[in-house]
Amino acid sequence: MRRSLGDWPLKNRHTDGEEWATLYDAIAQNNVDDFETRWKPAMEAKLATLKTQEEVRKANIQDVRWKWGDKYRDRSNRIDFESFAVECGGETQGLMFVKTVAFSKIQLGYSIAYIDLVSTAPWNRWGFTDNPLYKGVGPLLLSAAVELSISHGFDGRLGLHALPQSEGWYQSQGLTEIGPDTNYQNLVYFEFTANDAKAYVTSN
Repeated sequence: MRRSLGDWPLKNRHTDGEEWATLYDAIAQNNVDDFETRWKPAMEAKLATLKTQEEVRKANIQDVRWKWGDKYRDRSNRIDFESFAVECGGETQGLMFVKTVAFSKIQLGYSIAYIDLVSTAPWNRWGFTDNPLYKGVGPLLLSAAVELSISHGFDGRLGLHALPQSEGWYQSQGLTEIGPDTNYQNLVYFEFTANDAKAYVTSN
């Protein structure tokens, strides 16, 4: 049974106020339904208007083909994955899967939490829209991954492969950039070391 991990404020850019978002320790069917009926149609409609890969990159929808429903069904009962969902304004605003069996590329032999999939709702993204709605979903999910790493005894260490559209954001959050991974579609790999994670938690 999933639990609420608490409520955090997100900035509503449209009203310039704050709204409370709930962070859950597992993705549920309602979150998958929101993806299928709200996120995916919005991204596919946007994609249909684009003509080049450069336009796709700028539209910030390179995750349009991700299959959150399949991942949810495949991983719900696996002990090596944990998931998180952010809900605000009656809708799902963010989703994340974290693998808890992985190893550091910086500190060899140390276990890390690995962010396998993470997305925010398309209407929260610059590029998809010139007027995104909520600010703060990404940092909330990243903080959840750090806390999960700490709870597993990994001292906040975590890793991830970034889509090109997200590289700058992860750099801005203080993750250490390792470089393109030839074994993973040449996506740039990032890690939080224990010191990185401590600095991130302190600053957030």
